Amino acid sequence: MKTKNIIFIVVIALVGLTAYTLFNNKKEMAELASTVHEEFAIPVQTTIVGNKTISNGLTATGEFAGWEEVTLVAESQGSIQYLKVEEGQKIRKGQVIAKVDAVSLSSQLSGAQSAYSKAEKDVERYQRLLEVGAVSQSALEDVRIQRENAKANIAQITQQLSFTVIKSPINGVVNKLLVEETSFVMPGNQIAEIVQVDRLKIIVNVAEDNLSKIKENQAVSIKTDVYPLETFTGKVSNISVKADASRKFQVTIEVENTKENQLRAGLFAEVNFDALKTNESEAMVIPREAIVGSLQNPAVYIVKDSTVTLQKIKVGAVINGDVIILEGLQNGENVVTKGIINLTNGTKVKITNN
Repeated sequence: MKTKNIIFIVVIALVGLTAYTLFNNKKEMAELASTVHEEFAIPVQTTIVGNKTISNGLTATGEFAGWEEVTLVAESQGSIQYLKVEEGQKIRKGQVIAKVDAVSLSSQLSGAQSAYSKAEKDVERYQRLLEVGAVSQSALEDVRIQRENAKANIAQITQQLSFTVIKSPINGVVNKLLVEETSFVMPGNQIAEIVQVDRLKIIVNVAEDNLSKIKENQAVSIKTDVYPLETFTGKVSNISVKADASRKFQVTIEVENTKENQLRAGLFAEVNFDALKTNESEAMVIPREAIVGSLQNPAVYIVKDSTVTLQKIKVGAVINGDVIILEGLQNGENVVTKGIINLTNGTKVKITNN
């Protein structure tokens, strides 16, 4: 009897232990399933569709450049005898930059001048001999030709001597010296870089549909990252008469450099062709990065109940990184901006906006 009771108690204990184990396993599997589901939710960042005040005024970006930038090159062979300027120095048009050693050319010039003097005397002597019939007319013509050749030789060497003195063709600043004194140069070797900075230019490319907003001598406002609190002024000095391969026209902006030449060539510039912002309006916009695919066939992922839906849309212009929405979205909808590459229609997502 006691044995049966013991067996009964053991059986009851085993059944209870089995039931408890199954219950715990079911709970753990449910938690695991929930955890696995959570792991498959793709993290994304989103933005809310809304209206924004935009300006239809034209803006373009470029960089400041010297109105004239010249790289001087050697036109004769020899060593640099001396340099008359330093980097950063302001210079005027016609100022001497460097001198190439001209000893060899000077010697050649002396020889050419001697040859010319001799030819002059020969011509005089042959003329007297011709008068008495001692020489022929052709002999006189030969010495005259020798005289002209000697004269031409002098002119050629004199020109070569002038090339040994290197002068600035513009007013500006010595940006770089590319040689040192005693350096040996050949024709074509670079000597110095001169940049005109009292007047600068900005060249921007403008699409054909914006060309009607620009006129020559039109005033523009200019911003640069180096002086974020200042606005500079300029004017349109030239509009190219022919578009490039991308159907854009080159527009040159002239800027007078003031306040001791604070602007420098190479600085980034943002040009606003409508400084008064007379064309402001309200429009529904989203960031350009929210667009899936190209602007010719755009779509966005809309988030609802932690699931994304791919929505075709119709867009307008892109202004300062924002895309104007014409059709397909409503204010207040949540669209994905980051993490798009991992999504397909119906993907579960987890929004991780900061």
